[in-house]
Amino acid sequence: MRDLHQVKNWIDLITVLVQKELKVRYKSSMLGYFWALANPFAFALVYWVAFKLVMRVQMENYTMYLLTGLFPWLWLSIGINRATQSYIDNAMLIKKIAITRAIIPLTNVVQEMVHFIFALPVFIVFLIVADNMSIHISWVWQIPLMVILQFFFVYPMALVFALTNVYVRDISYVVGIGFSLLFFITPMVYPITMVPEAYRFYFELNPIHALMSCWRGVFLEGSLPIQNLLYCVVFCAITGFISIATYQKIKFRIGELL
Repeated sequence: MRDLHQVKNWIDLITVLVQKELKVRYKSSMLGYFWALANPFAFALVYWVAFKLVMRVQMENYTMYLLTGLFPWLWLSIGINRATQSYIDNAMLIKKIAITRAIIPLTNVVQEMVHFIFALPVFIVFLIVADNMSIHISWVWQIPLMVILQFFFVYPMALVFALTNVYVRDISYVVGIGFSLLFFITPMVYPITMVPEAYRFYFELNPIHALMSCWRGVFLEGSLPIQNLLYCVVFCAITGFISIATYQKIKFRIGELL
């Protein structure tokens, strides 16, 4: 019973912190939550013009390819970037209140997950209307499975970066630059078939490419590429172990380091 009560307290705290972050972000904003949709659609428009009209990437359904990668990418990149700075931004809260400190970066990951989930219906309707995308009955279980998978993909990395940023404040800058580079190293705006065959293997080693391939398989074909799915599961297990070990070693020193 005590454990259940503790879990309930954690859920309540995460809910309050997520609500606080969302209210702060959209305070005095007329469009509110719709800004979460504007970002990926604006990105997609820019890259569609650059790669489809200017560079003339020869790919069918290029808009769908872009958007099915951009939405989960923004959850991943924004969630980790915000979480990396989360202990610094919440230093006063951590020093004044005795809370489970793993919850602080978790809040940022959950916040971006909420954005993603709320954006999904609009995103799917847009693709159906604009690009005649087929509806797959398998989405009923595939999309929730992928949301869970991406959560466990993102959170361990977010926690490790947040913890190390307490020691070395430059980590947040490194993470920001790193994800800018990863966006182009990961085939996000171009298909992997455009990568020279001699280098394609190295691109495929990127676990984010495997994650995006899973999302694209779900949306575009209604099927999950099993090899990429297993690769993501193994990656989640490894990063999860690393994050737990790092947290257990550092958690008691977070307050004094801030």
